[in-house]
Amino acid sequence: MDTEPTSIIGRINRIAQIIQLRSDIVLAANGITRAEFDMLSLLARTGRPMTPTELAGELLISGAGATKRLKKLRDAGLIQREANPRDGRGALIHMTAKAHELLRPILESVLGFEAALLSRLSASTRRELARDLRALLTGLEPPAGS
Repeated sequence: MDTEPTSIIGRINRIAQIIQLRSDIVLAANGITRAEFDMLSLLARTGRPMTPTELAGELLISGAGATKRLKKLRDAGLIQREANPRDGRGALIHMTAKAHELLRPILESVLGFEAALLSRLSASTRRELARDLRALLTGLEPPAGS
């Protein structure tokens, strides 16, 4: 039995666990949960208001899960809901100025943490690893529009 794949997949899984646990500590030190950070950073990356359905789909969470996160973020004054002009029944979610102010130092903390994790690797090794992981991920993800 060929166990070579386990040497790679096992390491990828363990690295993901370590990064998740340690970055959750960084987020907690900044007063935010992983779920809240994921939603706010998605809104920041897209740079546009999104519907709750779009947010749930992009974050791979249920509608109920998105609703729970959105309520908590709204109560904290980090997002606002507004009527969707294209669909009077729907809502658009956007970040508040308070969220933008909160997110910047958190992103700097997370990016600093991630840079420290990779600091043991040379620049050329990081580039090669990024290229190889991109190739692996491209083969795993479904084609756009499917």
